[in-house]
Amino acid sequence: MLYLKCTGEVQKALRLGKENLSEAEASTSPLGSWYVHRFAIGRTRFFLFMSEATLLSFVLYQGKKAVSATTLPTMFMAGLHQLLSMRGIGASAIERALEPYHVGLFARTDSRKSLGSMNDLVRCYTTMVEAWGGLQACDLTATIMKINDMPQRTLGWGTSWEMTEAVLQATQVPKH
Repeated sequence: MLYLKCTGEVQKALRLGKENLSEAEASTSPLGSWYVHRFAIGRTRFFLFMSEATLLSFVLYQGKKAVSATTLPTMFMAGLHQLLSMRGIGASAIERALEPYHVGLFARTDSRKSLGSMNDLVRCYTTMVEAWGGLQACDLTATIMKINDMPQRTLGWGTSWEMTEAVLQATQVPKH
């Protein structure tokens, strides 16, 4: 089960009322539930997705078309698949990571620690994009990859990539 734990900003943008939000249960998927936030760099709005379990993160442009409660999960699945592929994660591991997410619900954020990590990521993405010359000059893919390679105190100074690869490897089906 996929729980997209949306900040108030995302709930407002998607017009999610209380009736649209579920109580998030503990996730059994390798990458856990995902926090979602919307923020701007200059005039461009982004959605930031962050794994609660590994702090793996990526951003997606909002674009000119409004994002809805129907399109956001599709954007998330495509973005996560692309991110794991770019890292060189094998197709079977990606399939195992995404398989539990084919049914999804929206929920409220429920962890101050995760929200703190997400706020740090927003600052990191904004600072890196601006330091590399703004959105027109920066390589957003390189930025995403670099941020996920930064040591995180909440991960025992490991990186999001190390944690992600470890949980995906741990869920491998043994060969007989």
